[in-house]
Amino acid sequence: MPFRISIDRLDANIEEITIGPWMAAEGDRVELGQPLVEIISDKITFDYESEAAGVLRVIVAPERSVVPVHYVIGVIAEPGESLPDYEEHNAALLARARQGLSVGEAAPAAGTAPEAAAGRVRATPAARRRARELGIDIAAVAAEGKGVVQVEDVERRAAGGDAPC
Repeated sequence: MPFRISIDRLDANIEEITIGPWMAAEGDRVELGQPLVEIISDKITFDYESEAAGVLRVIVAPERSVVPVHYVIGVIAEPGESLPDYEEHNAALLARARQGLSVGEAAPAAGTAPEAAAGRVRATPAARRRARELGIDIAAVAAEGKGVVQVEDVERRAAGGDAPC
């Protein structure tokens, strides 16, 4: 199943991100947890790690692009798989941003990524990686706390404690 790469809101005040260098090119096979692209905001810079395995079929947002959060920046899919429609979703986000409206909490537009519609877990890349290493369900950690899941929340769960509220 194709996976739409998008960056969730990392902080309440972050409305847009800048795309740094891509560490994979279109057509490259990528693995779960592999660093794909550098993401830059006014508060944080980090390497986005792939949340799916497959082939990086499309890079939608090239290096130095400034895009709103939740914008589909790329698509991972197997060769021969139909690519999902993301243009309408991206156009709606850009229109909201141009109007000065918040895009971070925008309701998913028709045809948006299944992971967005299903309430994809908001977690830092490091927290996702640590959860995989420890065999912890990141959704269970997210259900215990508020906001973006951090590494400390995952480790607290692994140790048998509760995530912060």
